[in-house]
Amino acid sequence: MSESVIADGEVIGESENLEIPMPSEEQMELAEKIISRLDPKDRSSIGEMIHSRARWCGGILAAWAVFWWLTVLRPVEDYGIATSIFFGPDFMTVTILVPCLIFVGSILSDFSRELGQLFPGLVSGIMFVLSILYVFEPAVMGFVSNGLTPSEGMWRFARLALLSATVYVAAKLLIDAVLLGWVKRLIENHPSIQFTDSSSRESGSAIEPSPESEA
Repeated sequence: MSESVIADGEVIGESENLEIPMPSEEQMELAEKIISRLDPKDRSSIGEMIHSRARWCGGILAAWAVFWWLTVLRPVEDYGIATSIFFGPDFMTVTILVPCLIFVGSILSDFSRELGQLFPGLVSGIMFVLSILYVFEPAVMGFVSNGLTPSEGMWRFARLALLSATVYVAAKLLIDAVLLGWVKRLIENHPSIQFTDSSSRESGSAIEPSPESEA
């Protein structure tokens, strides 16, 4: 075996110089969970899944912006009427606040699920509940208050529900793309990791160290 000499005279093998450390056990477990949930067919399909999710996420966010512009920003409507009883924002503010709560809540929820963290899941639950209250509030207030008619309340509810649903879907797609990108980089940076195709994954792990790296 060829050898190289370092400055202090110690002789080590070239293979030891070029040895790439294996990822930690926590990284392997996280990658295993992501692959098991998203189920890529093989190593090459990870890049395709990232592209597909990123493209759909961008399209949905663009459609969200157009819908918000056409149904909230352009119409001549007094949004100061019937402000929310939850901290007092007007309707236009709510149309921006609710998607932001859902987007951040989705990130924290997935962070809590993948890493098993308590606090992010707790915060995401609070955000989702507050978002639901904001979405359903106009529909309820249209029937029980004098500020909104039932039709106005239902129209506000419909816009909020659609804006919230599209952001939720876009957030999930973006999070999946980011997680798949992390798995892709992990595999590329550690060539010793073996990726198991989905057809052979039923009885084993999705990723595992190669026998040479363990030896």
